[in-house]
Amino acid sequence: MGRHTNTPENVGNTVGRRVFATRRPGEVLMAARLVLFCGAVLVAMNPVVWPADTAESDVSAPVVAAAKSAVTSTTSDDVVPAVYTPSMSPKLSTINRRKISDAFVVALERVREVPECRELFTNLGADGETALSMVVFLPVGRAEARDGVCRGSSAYTLVGGGPVWVCRDFSRLSDTQAAMVIVHEALHHAGLNEYPKDPDAMTSKQINGMVMKHCGL
Repeated sequence: MGRHTNTPENVGNTVGRRVFATRRPGEVLMAARLVLFCGAVLVAMNPVVWPADTAESDVSAPVVAAAKSAVTSTTSDDVVPAVYTPSMSPKLSTINRRKISDAFVVALERVREVPECRELFTNLGADGETALSMVVFLPVGRAEARDGVCRGSSAYTLVGGGPVWVCRDFSRLSDTQAAMVIVHEALHHAGLNEYPKDPDAMTSKQINGMVMKHCGL
């Protein structure tokens, strides 16, 4: 990569010194083809990994991985898949990953089986199952945790999309409580605003109450 000193210019000069000065034209062509072949093999065996694709990025790697694995089964006719699996960063603790998996099943069941719960999404012009399937769960970073973002909250996200950042104490919730949080955050993905960002919107507590009432959580 950038640290390598074997630039195309240097490689050409090396070939010139070691081959062209001592070989006949036919042998030179054969040697050049051999060099190109070996170079192609090395590239195939060692693909370039750019910094943005590595796990060093707390957001890029999980989001890219989630885009490939959010839906576990699809059909060419756009039929709703029978099974969704939550997309989670490997940096989440094992206990939080287990809690998300269990609560996600509960949230998905309520959206599918309870019309009033499903209507929370349709009233926003969204499909509840699709909104849930697009949620990507990431751990809250240490810096954010020190800033107090998890004080009084188990998770948070952005209106209109983006990851759901999960706080360390998420695992302490019951499965139904955690499912309520997941539905809450999925509603934000569907476009639901919240006070105080929107002065006319419901507070977080009011949204929780709405989800518990309409989804039976």
